[in-house]
Amino acid sequence: MSRQKRRTYMARKGENIYLRKDGRWEGRYMKGRRPDGKPRFGSVYGRQYGEVKKKLVLIKAELYKDGAVPLLYGDGSLHDWTEYWLEVTVRPYIKESTYEGYRRNIDKHIYPYLKDLPIREITSSQIQNAVDRLQSRLAASTLGGVWRLLRSVFTAAHNEGLLLRNPCQKIKIPKAGRRAPRVLTVPEQARLEQAAAEADEIEYLLCLYTGLRVGELCALRWEDIDFEGRILHVARTVQRIQDTRRLHKTRLSVGTPKSDCSVREIPLPLFLSSLLEEKQKKDGALTGYLFPAKKGCRDPRTMQQRIKKLSKQLGMRGVHMHTLRHTFATRCLEHGIGYEVLSELLGHSSPQITLKFYVHCTPATKRKSMDRLARAVQAA
Repeated sequence: MSRQKRRTYMARKGENIYLRKDGRWEGRYMKGRRPDGKPRFGSVYGRQYGEVKKKLVLIKAELYKDGAVPLLYGDGSLHDWTEYWLEVTVRPYIKESTYEGYRRNIDKHIYPYLKDLPIREITSSQIQNAVDRLQSRLAASTLGGVWRLLRSVFTAAHNEGLLLRNPCQKIKIPKAGRRAPRVLTVPEQARLEQAAAEADEIEYLLCLYTGLRVGELCALRWEDIDFEGRILHVARTVQRIQDTRRLHKTRLSVGTPKSDCSVREIPLPLFLSSLLEEKQKKDGALTGYLFPAKKGCRDPRTMQQRIKKLSKQLGMRGVHMHTLRHTFATRCLEHGIGYEVLSELLGHSSPQITLKFYVHCTPATKRKSMDRLARAVQAA
């Protein structure tokens, strides 16, 4: 089957986008209704699927704002309102990676159950049924994200006056259970450090001694390192997102970090600064990415695949790039670094987030704390 033949199928049911015989994509939309009540349709055209999809959303948004198509705006499907809400009222104010996450959850987990239902007729029981069905196949944390997104869609519709009541108000969802993160033991960390040094893979040492996220690691440039002051400046991150210009394709996107607090300065240990200087001399680079690829920076997926392979060779299971970040946080606490300092090093907005999500208290740490308590009580 030819490439062109395959692309005649739409990505999602109900988009009304298809490939014409002349090679262009066409998207159809409802402009309103005739005096006899029959719908009037319009079309947009483009050379690329993503181009037509964008045109379709924008023209629908204009019709919504003008009140030309009240049927689609208030009495139409959940799909019509959600597309308007996401593309017009949300997308301009969020990061591209955040938008892609919303887009993915809506398409994969919300539309299959509620997409074509009239938004004003959707009941709490229908939403609860969708949540219950999702619960059987999604992790509690993922389900929580989908639920918050769905609730935002209905809350926005209610605030716009499209709904008399919000059907999401009495929905019950399971609480996400907390599981202790995988943290390397001290012997495991020593073995991994030795293997990384022998393989000349300084990237894993960087994570173990700075707590960088994998996207921040891949986006590092030589200009971000102050060798004189031994300071690492974290100013950007890289993520893989959907490429709207090409159907079913993704691309790497370099942008600002996760939050304002993620833009930070991390002091470098002397040995790590020396290793980085050696790498710079060896690479012969004063600018550009620390870990380059053929085009731009290294893909975070490549980092994940490599650490998984390396750790398995060392007999360690369940290790990924974020394990190194968890390990960094735990070692910091074990050696007396306070929560406020650690929170800043990790790029969190508050120490409470550090405590809640990232710090794994090892048995050795608990034992030391109890021994310290016993000594203090006995000495009193």
